[in-house]
Amino acid sequence: MGGYGSGRHRGRPTSEACGSYVLESWLLDRAKVRPGILGAATFPYRDGFKVKLTIDTRNGAWHFIDFEHARHTSDAALEKYRVTLLRTFPRFGDARWWFECPRTGNRVAKLFLPRGGHRFWSRAGYGLGYACQRETRLDRVHRQGAKLCRELGDAAWWPESLPSKPKWMRWRTYERKQERFDELVIRLDVAFVASAQRLLARYGRLG
Repeated sequence: MGGYGSGRHRGRPTSEACGSYVLESWLLDRAKVRPGILGAATFPYRDGFKVKLTIDTRNGAWHFIDFEHARHTSDAALEKYRVTLLRTFPRFGDARWWFECPRTGNRVAKLFLPRGGHRFWSRAGYGLGYACQRETRLDRVHRQGAKLCRELGDAAWWPESLPSKPKWMRWRTYERKQERFDELVIRLDVAFVASAQRLLARYGRLG
């Protein structure tokens, strides 16, 4: 139940629906990983699942991480494998680390281990969709409205009113957000009516 590929089939299963463990490359930047080091660490998740990582960047031509963890399956067999690390140099800012997906070979910022999975692969490697791809029109408006209010301090204001202007924000910026808020409220009303009409039509057919 709830494993990789299960659930609704109106689109690809999402990382969230599959209970995926996620590993993000920005953690390497935060840990100040650099060329010329060898180090090991255990990355714990809230439910007790652990991933042992051995980072080796001593070879100038090839950097990698050795992974060691249990499968995300009922048998929980131990998996050991290697993931290549890639490094880019943005025009502005510090160098950035990336993973090379063992499945697709693509450069990615996140690796996933969904329920039923054995190893950390990219979203594309597991064919995982994004949560927003499964949203209804009503869901999308609610998400956008809550995000707008959260930018001003509190998502709980949505859809009653827009939070007050923060002291640091320019009035013109706040006025644009107010216009956006008013637009979303109108879209919310339209989406709600459309959703209610579909619901009534479905029950009408059942009757």
